Amino acid sequence: MTDTQMTILSGAMDRLVPPIDDLPGAGAMGLAPEVDSLARRHAPYHHAVVIFIEKLASTWSAGLLPAQQDALLRDLEAADGAAFNAVLELVYLAYYSEPRVHRRVGWRGGPLQPEGFPLAPFDPAILQATRQRKPFWRQT
Repeated sequence: MTDTQMTILSGAMDRLVPPIDDLPGAGAMGLAPEVDSLARRHAPYHHAVVIFIEKLASTWSAGLLPAQQDALLRDLEAADGAAFNAVLELVYLAYYSEPRVHRRVGWRGGPLQPEGFPLAPFDPAILQATRQRKPFWRQT
């Protein structure tokens, strides 16, 4: 992606996931390269990002008012909802993978066990019916 395309994507990302309190928007977090990387791994997503950027390129400007940028994104969504939704999905994937966002929403990452949700002790009685079944395979 060119610098101009990356700038357009970053600006659009800030409108899709705007800043909140002390947390910057998705674009200002510097997540556009991650969105590009995710898209390049899957052809349909890459195609969607290309369409998204192409449709915004002629009209998008950082100098536009936020309401004008939002209107451009709504128009793009109406014109090509599939591309818009694919890019939105990539933006969400990149954004919600970010440790700063995890801290903001109180999401504890890492393995579910042993520090995750408590599990009831294993009850071997749940295997009773399975143990009583006759083998349905042939011994070799």
